[in-house]
Amino acid sequence: PQVVIGMAVTRAGIPVRLWCWPGNTSDSALIRQARQDMRDWTLARVMWVADRGFSSRENRRELRRGGGHYIIGEKLRSGSPEATAALSRQGRYQHVRDNLQVKQVRIGGNDADERFIICYNPEQADRDRALREVMTGKLTALITDTDRLTPTKRAELRGQISTMPGLNRFLRVTPGGLLRLDKKKIAAETNLDGKYLLRCSDPHLPAEDIALGYKQLLEVEHGWRD
Repeated sequence: PQVVIGMAVTRAGIPVRLWCWPGNTSDSALIRQARQDMRDWTLARVMWVADRGFSSRENRRELRRGGGHYIIGEKLRSGSPEATAALSRQGRYQHVRDNLQVKQVRIGGNDADERFIICYNPEQADRDRALREVMTGKLTALITDTDRLTPTKRAELRGQISTMPGLNRFLRVTPGGLLRLDKKKIAAETNLDGKYLLRCSDPHLPAEDIALGYKQLLEVEHGWRD
């Protein structure tokens, strides 16, 4: 049996309420009950902060009901029109903290008051780059001299690599069945180092507050661990 556990925490990370739902409860049902239960607290303003799993249009609409707003993480690697458009926009980053820079972008065709914020963490960028170098190094070692193998042996190796997501991401198979590093994929990943994308419905909240608000999800994670 599976269950879904919910936790509400203060800005300082102190747990103040818990929920327990059946494991097959939908996201929208969770949101509705949490919002209804929090009404007892007579909060003047609620800003919902959610990770990428809550980014569907239905969930965003649910979070807006009752005058609330949201900050939601978006998948940069999803290839969605929003992510592609956000990455293509030019502009300078605003320095927020030593390890956080933000840049606001406007994307046509979305809700008039929806905004997108690209966040950049230089330290995370260094970690992403180092990890990719390790992955591509391992992949290079695996596929070096594989042109000499028979097609069957190369196919077997290809199958083995497909079970390694970190390596398979950077593998390209030529029409002739040869194994190569995917240089275009590596270049595309380089452009994502240290970055994540946020969507916010509040038209007035500063980009800095949006980024810092999203980081408060860490307080929920700290609550679980503690």
